[in-house]
Amino acid sequence: MEPIYVFLILNDVWIYILSTLGLFWFINEYFQSRRILRQAMFGLERETGTRIRNNALIFIITFSSIIGIVYYVNSQVRPTLSETLFKPPTPTPDIFSTPLSSPTPLGTAEIIRPSPTPPLVPTITLASPPDAAPPVAEDTTPAAESATQPPPGPTITPFIGCTVDLNISEPRNGAFVTGAINFTGTADTDDFLYYRLEANGPETNGGWASLLGRTIDQPVRDNFLGNVNLSQWANGPYLIRLTAVNATQSEIGQCVIQVTLNN
Repeated sequence: MEPIYVFLILNDVWIYILSTLGLFWFINEYFQSRRILRQAMFGLERETGTRIRNNALIFIITFSSIIGIVYYVNSQVRPTLSETLFKPPTPTPDIFSTPLSSPTPLGTAEIIRPSPTPPLVPTITLASPPDAAPPVAEDTTPAAESATQPPPGPTITPFIGCTVDLNISEPRNGAFVTGAINFTGTADTDDFLYYRLEANGPETNGGWASLLGRTIDQPVRDNFLGNVNLSQWANGPYLIRLTAVNATQSEIGQCVIQVTLNN
């Protein structure tokens, strides 16, 4: 009912004016019908006068009731209503009337040239114990970027001891990897007996752990070396080592790359 009360209170002046005009009109009609009934000599005239009188009485009662209701709402109901009901609603901003800034003319935008990539500096490390990573060889080949853009990882370690006959081509050195990983490359050295794939990182607590769980006695050239699922391993940087062994059980060589596990 509150919306009806608010409507009557906010429009009470117009309601009073229109109702008063209506009362004057139909009071006049009522007196005309009385005059018709006094002067009527035929039944049709009496019916006309009676109809006009009845209609006039109905509208007189109606307009009087409207005036009484509006007066009652203003005097009795309005003091009980909250003043917030009579405040105008907050206007909704019109996005189409908001002035827009002028477009920038073509050819006026400043072109910022990318800064040149600093040259790679050769890294030289001292000899390390047998269980540690082999010494870092000088390499000026930049690491290939990963297909996706994961969070920034550690500093990329260059290839170590990788040759045409012993290398890991996929994943690339410095790549971000996740879940199941397929290793491809070459393990086809002179006096070849077998090769093994190992990893060293957060999951292995600084030691070398076999990725394949066995050695492979078939030489491989630019082909599949093996695969492993590291989805349960801890994230972080890992050294991947490919080792070739000859018939005398001596290590022919090692190829070490670094990848970052990002499950």
